[in-house]
Amino acid sequence: MRTQDIRLDAGQSHFAWFDKGSQVIVLDGALAVTLRHGGLDWLPDAPQYVRRMLDEGECLTIETPGHVALSAGDAGPVAATVAEPAPRSGVFAAWRAWLRRVSAPLLGERHVRGQS
Repeated sequence: MRTQDIRLDAGQSHFAWFDKGSQVIVLDGALAVTLRHGGLDWLPDAPQYVRRMLDEGECLTIETPGHVALSAGDAGPVAATVAEPAPRSGVFAAWRAWLRRVSAPLLGERHVRGQS
């Protein structure tokens, strides 16, 4: 995942895969972030997804990797930045990065990277 700037007009949404540790920073407007909350899986009647409203200047760090929906309300356009997580250090992280590079051409890329 790379750091990307996202601009949504009123009523638009952006759906993408975010890695653990990614940060959503709202630069202008109000942004609704809908994501799966894995910490509530053990509760039978708990909601599977959590929706947070972020105002200008607020930041949300993604705790678990997965698909996230970013939505602009009807109030107006929204500008946000999605910052990639800090790189991990160590042998395991290097091995994982190498495995991703090798397997992506063979299996095809499964993550959504572009803006919708």
